[in-house]
Amino acid sequence: VRIWYSDVPYSRCGLYSLCQILKGYENEISVVKLPEYVVRDTCIQFYQSWGEVSAEEFAGFLSYEKSLSKEEIRMYAILWSELVEDNSPLRAVVGGKVIGVSEDFYDFLIWKWLKNDPVTEGRLIGSILGHTQLGIGDWWYAQRIEHYIKLGKIRVVEDSKRKYARVICGGDG
Repeated sequence: VRIWYSDVPYSRCGLYSLCQILKGYENEISVVKLPEYVVRDTCIQFYQSWGEVSAEEFAGFLSYEKSLSKEEIRMYAILWSELVEDNSPLRAVVGGKVIGVSEDFYDFLIWKWLKNDPVTEGRLIGSILGHTQLGIGDWWYAQRIEHYIKLGKIRVVEDSKRKYARVICGGDG
């Protein structure tokens, strides 16, 4: 069994849960961890998840393949059991470790990038994603922005049927 994973929270959780499932089998298990970046000729290509890798590039990553020992499989299975027991609403990779966090864990990024000047929701989310690259999807930030709109902490200045096109600012702006 070959498992392709990266350091984004959902991928690491997938690795851990698969090790929980496979720990009792005798099959050899290997992993291919997506490197943070790859040097190609005169440029450096950064990656967060395997979804950013084109199909024809996958074979080039096989040099990163590593067999897991039974102890490593057991360790990852234990980490998964701990996460399941914790049952937090969200997972984050902090200091290289997957931990359970509250659903407002990443909200500071919204407030960091939401200035007093009105901005489209898409531009705000694009700024967050472009500068922080934590493996959190745009849909997560969109849901959190919607939450703050309902609370009155973010104000819709100009509405749109397409949520990413609506213009928003802080509730007092």
